[in-house]
Amino acid sequence: MRPNASTARIVTTAAALFPLALAVSVSAPAGAAAVPKGTLSARVVKIVDGDTVDVMRAGTKFRVQLLEADTPERGQCWFKASAARTAALLPLGTTVYLLADRTPKDRYGRRLFYVWNAKGLHVNRNLVRYGYGKAVLFKPDDKYIAVFKADEAKARAERLRIWSGRCDTTGSTPSPSPTPRPTKTPQPTTSAPPSGTDPRFRTCAEANAAGYGPYRRGVDPEYAWYQDRDGDGIVCER
Repeated sequence: MRPNASTARIVTTAAALFPLALAVSVSAPAGAAAVPKGTLSARVVKIVDGDTVDVMRAGTKFRVQLLEADTPERGQCWFKASAARTAALLPLGTTVYLLADRTPKDRYGRRLFYVWNAKGLHVNRNLVRYGYGKAVLFKPDDKYIAVFKADEAKARAERLRIWSGRCDTTGSTPSPSPTPRPTKTPQPTTSAPPSGTDPRFRTCAEANAAGYGPYRRGVDPEYAWYQDRDGDGIVCER
């Protein structure tokens, strides 16, 4: 059937907004079932920080700024934790799905998108819900701002990460160290964790990014692996 004039105008407009390509792969993975219609597929090539990634599509590499999610900048508290979270959600080389709003680029030339990973998880929203970043309105791009604000309120109520009132170990202004107290020397790390314990990570941030923690003194053997900086008897709080 020959397209009418109205249809031709729509296609022409879409091509102008998205010069990289229009079509999404017809045979999308099963994990992408939750991804909304109209997304573009690309491949993750670099994690810049918590809310910025580089992707490759149709032979072209470009930088993506995640819409409506603002994570800490380099040198700020929780910067490395948020970047690690994004890296865990968007492994290098995996497929990513991008959905535009009204504004194609920001003033730095970064393309503005809502992002879903290969499993269909909404990355922007996940960062806000679990306290890795704030919900920020980038006018006029407001497709999910109401949902993100509700998720931010939950993260604040649960005092997760940036809402905890503390700085993580990777920030530039950590909270004062508690009075030193004798601690049990942890056992050397082995390739396989002891039976019944979680895998051991270098930092709590890495453990949290992989979905582990918190651990309590006198209850969890993993407590001895990490430093209890605030002396509250709990490490790797999420």
